[in-house]
Amino acid sequence: MLPAALHPDSLWRPLEQLVLPPIIRDWMADPGSLTRRLKHHGHFSVVPGLHTIALPRADERRLLPLPVRRVALIREVTLHLDDTPVVAARSVLPLTSLAGANRSLGHMGSRSLGLELYNRPTCQRDQVWARLASADQDHSLCWGRQSRFIKRGAPLLVAEYFLPALWEKIHVTRCKLQGASKPLS
Repeated sequence: MLPAALHPDSLWRPLEQLVLPPIIRDWMADPGSLTRRLKHHGHFSVVPGLHTIALPRADERRLLPLPVRRVALIREVTLHLDDTPVVAARSVLPLTSLAGANRSLGHMGSRSLGLELYNRPTCQRDQVWARLASADQDHSLCWGRQSRFIKRGAPLLVAEYFLPALWEKIHVTRCKLQGASKPLS
């Protein structure tokens, strides 16, 4: 089950309209592969969740754009570092976007969609939106970004929610690096 942060009741806003703490903006505005960046902070793995053909939510249809009754592949995964969930992700891939050379995008299993998107030919990220997701009693607020990618001329959406454990991992990595750079007494 994915965190409450994936509840769709918050409004996505263009990233450039939001004032964010510097470290969060750095991660949310990064144009590169999130998977590659995460791998610098521990052992990376993808834990698959939902994988189904279904109708996207209304906000997702508008951002793609997709007709009202057009289905898409919906894929939800959790990205882990050292067996700790750090990012919850939801991808919406219109079936028309999974044709030809993009066919492999519909069969990722426990592989990272992000790595495939940045393989040649690399995708183009043409929009990024962000929001502070609403929380329930068991989960704290977390920042999410939603990106529209174009891969071989076909659109898809990827929403990534940066869980609190990610910031803890980054802090630990920074402390280790700073400790390693100090001379021994």
